[in-house]
Amino acid sequence: MILKISNILNSICSQWALILSNGKIIETSLEDKNLGKIKILRILKAVINDMEIGSVIIIKNLVIFRLTFDFFMFLVGEIPRTILKQKFNEISAACKADIKHKFDIKNRSKNIKIKSVIFSMALDEGPIPIYYFPENFDDNDALKVAMKSLLLLSVESSGASSDMISFQPYIDLNSLGIVYLFQIEDVNARGGAYDSAITVLVNYKYRGIIYENYSLVEKTLREAKEQFIKEYNSEKNYKKIIESTLENLGTVSFENIEQEDIKAEMIEQVKKLAKL
Repeated sequence: MILKISNILNSICSQWALILSNGKIIETSLEDKNLGKIKILRILKAVINDMEIGSVIIIKNLVIFRLTFDFFMFLVGEIPRTILKQKFNEISAACKADIKHKFDIKNRSKNIKIKSVIFSMALDEGPIPIYYFPENFDDNDALKVAMKSLLLLSVESSGASSDMISFQPYIDLNSLGIVYLFQIEDVNARGGAYDSAITVLVNYKYRGIIYENYSLVEKTLREAKEQFIKEYNSEKNYKKIIESTLENLGTVSFENIEQEDIKAEMIEQVKKLAKL
């Protein structure tokens, strides 16, 4: 499988690399693998949250192709787009299923485990958890989360007039809360809108991974906000929104040991470059 991809890439390009979303290089033709890896990781971090599966980005003589969620190809060279399309289609047809089975499932098995997602609103009677997952999450804990999330706005004169994301510790639950604050317009509300919050609880030990994936987390919660507003004004079926949010946040993957190894390796290579 990897050999087949390598042969196809060698037929159109002399410099290429196969890399996973966690930074691990599977195979490469780059002569200086370490220095090449540093550059690739910088670029990968910049594009990973914006590339869809099957999409291609071309920047001057650099080509990036996302075969599956976790599997990327980097090619360096002036390659006609018709050739790129032909070869990427060939690789997708022959290898995508096997690549996804071997690499994506393995990586996703180590994703961050989400404890709970709570959608809450500051109604006339005070902060209320409107809907939360899992459904057997303790009612009192859900109320505490709703109150703490929305009390962030207690000193704001205009409430959540601007969307905002914040991070709050929930010590009793040993959790980090990712809180997305926004407003839902309602003619019956004081001021014409209710302050609202989507709060995602994860184990506090995952905070570093959450911070590193800030843009993906914010994008996911912003999309969820739009769905909550739509449902509030229609059928109020919040369960499907929570499920979708969980699925999207589930793509925040990590390999703690490998990431630390990569960081250490990058530091060493930077030190070597400084001596040149």
